[in-house]
Amino acid sequence: MPNENDTIVAISTPPGEGGIGIVRISGPKSKDIALQIFIKASPKQKAFDKQGFSPESKKLYYGYIVDEKGKEIDEVLLSFMQAPYTYTREDVVEINAHGGLVSLRNILELIIKKGARLANPGEFTKRAYLNGRIDLLQAESILQIVHAKTEKGLKAAIQGLKGAISGEILKIRDEIINILAEIEVDVDFAHEDLDLVESEQYESIAGKVKELKKQVDVLLEKRTRGKILQEGLKTVIVGKPNVGKSSLYNYLVQEDRAIVTEIPGTTRDLLIEYINIKGVPLKLIDTAGLRKSGDVVEKIGMEISRKAMEEADLLLFLLDATTGITAEDKWISEKISAKNSESVIVVINKIDLEKNYEKEKIEQYLPYKKIMETSLETGEGLEELEDAIVEMVFSGGLQEEEGGALFLEVRHGELLSRVAMSVDDALKALEQKYPLDIVSIDMRLAQQCLGNLLGENTGEAVLSNIFERFCIGK
Repeated sequence: MPNENDTIVAISTPPGEGGIGIVRISGPKSKDIALQIFIKASPKQKAFDKQGFSPESKKLYYGYIVDEKGKEIDEVLLSFMQAPYTYTREDVVEINAHGGLVSLRNILELIIKKGARLANPGEFTKRAYLNGRIDLLQAESILQIVHAKTEKGLKAAIQGLKGAISGEILKIRDEIINILAEIEVDVDFAHEDLDLVESEQYESIAGKVKELKKQVDVLLEKRTRGKILQEGLKTVIVGKPNVGKSSLYNYLVQEDRAIVTEIPGTTRDLLIEYINIKGVPLKLIDTAGLRKSGDVVEKIGMEISRKAMEEADLLLFLLDATTGITAEDKWISEKISAKNSESVIVVINKIDLEKNYEKEKIEQYLPYKKIMETSLETGEGLEELEDAIVEMVFSGGLQEEEGGALFLEVRHGELLSRVAMSVDDALKALEQKYPLDIVSIDMRLAQQCLGNLLGENTGEAVLSNIFERFCIGK
């Protein structure tokens, strides 16, 4: 089994040919191994100068990596960083070599021969966490920096790495600790006077838990926004056949992915593409046209479309400006569930042709928040549609200058939901005048979940699940 006190090594740059490749070593033997394989070049004689060489921390040294026989493997720059002021809080050596596969592999194998072992995925970051340099939220933010799909996602991950979200968690946990301390005092006094359970102090605790609930709700909203940035907003284009769904899909994807013809029912299956609209990642889905009739294959496609509608985060409901609202449009509107009704943008397409609609009637029959007028033929209104999508996603709550951290992992959402549930249970218990020691159980559960978010008392199975998603060398 791997020992956390081992010296580990990995190639930290992506595989393939490149201008530079970095081999990273971390652990107690890092410096000793480096001195066995590195020969510093003398600037005057341009010859090896190994005698008496001991690298200073945070300095670059030019020289060569050599094998046991003194044969040069590569010309490199070597840096030594002394614990605890390193990424892992251990001694770290980084070797900047040429980016060829053979050279890097030879250096890696030589270091392993000298006593290091190959690092597991994410083990450098795991050691940073285990050695107290970062908490688990910060470690996960590092993974999200690597995987960021948009500028907003990158900024949110960087704020998480800087500890912004951890600070919010610690602040809320401190308030829970204060509430628990107040409960303990009341419980002690309650043994002497049961009327104290109905006292002003009891009401004070209820007021503090209500304020705590507001803060937890803010955290849940941060997870909702973080989920959008991480996974993409599931955006489904719906409408009757031949209304322009595939044309809109192709426009947003910026390539001809969907077949566009004048024949109704061309699209029979879902088309899915991940795109980025003004910093917002979307999982864009084009669906089969919805209508009451159709052949057997088309009906199967429409059934898949209805299921996609139910699971959507955002619906783009297309209408034809040349026909106005038809019976099929009204039928489709009826199929939009109450869950989705707040996340619908009505897109009236083909406004470059002869119009046969009144916007007031559309607002009457389709009472959704946003109604946009566009022409996929001329491009009119499409920029405004993109703005409407971004506005609908964030409802003005995540601006470019906000700079706040967000919860980006599924694990975060699960734990935050448990925190919210425990705080809700505590509030109900207070409202129903349950004994305060019952309330304290719920509050302690919330406190424990917040600690788990930071990585306190987290089991090895959870840690393995998190760090195995990192690349080797990070």
